[in-house]
Parts: sequence; structure tokens; C-alpha cells
Amino acid sequence: MFGLGRPPKVALKLERDEALVLFELLARWIDDAPRPTPSAECFESPSEIHVLREVMERLKADLSEPFRADYLDILATARDRLSEDVIGETLQD
Repeated sequence: MFGLGRPPKVALKLERDEALVLFELLARWIDDAPRPTPSAECFESPSEIHVLREVMERLKADLSEPFRADYLDILATARDRLSEDVIGETLQD
């Protein structure tokens, strides 16, 4: 058991391309723009939404690419590299 207080932290390492694609996905979901997002039924607890917001904030702090003028080109390249092996897959695959 962890005892009182917060449990220890966990480090998660992502490839840069993975971090960029995840950042963009979360930014799309969290942004106020009218875009498709997961429905409330997708979440079992408000804590899951909290975690997604925290991950996005940490990615925002670690990534410089989203603030570059050529970000969309960088993102497209990252998506292309990551998509090569997963064409047609779903989350349940």
C-alpha cells in the first residue's frame, strides 16, 4: 500500500512523433471548438478527464513544435510515420 498522501510518480516515455500526435488529439478534444469528442459515456470517472487534461498540459510544457509556424507540416509527418503500421486498426484491435 502507498500509505498516506499521494502515491509515487510514474514516468512515461513517448517517441516524439507519438507525443505530437497525442498532444494534437487531446488539444482537439479539450479545445472549445465544435469538434467531435468522446461522449461522457466513454468515461467511468471524472478522474479520467482530469488525467487527460494533465497529460495535455505536460505535453504542452515539453513540446515546442505546437508553437512553431510549420507545426502542421511537422504533425503531418509524425502522423504519416506512425500510420504506416496501423492502417485500418481500431482501439479494440
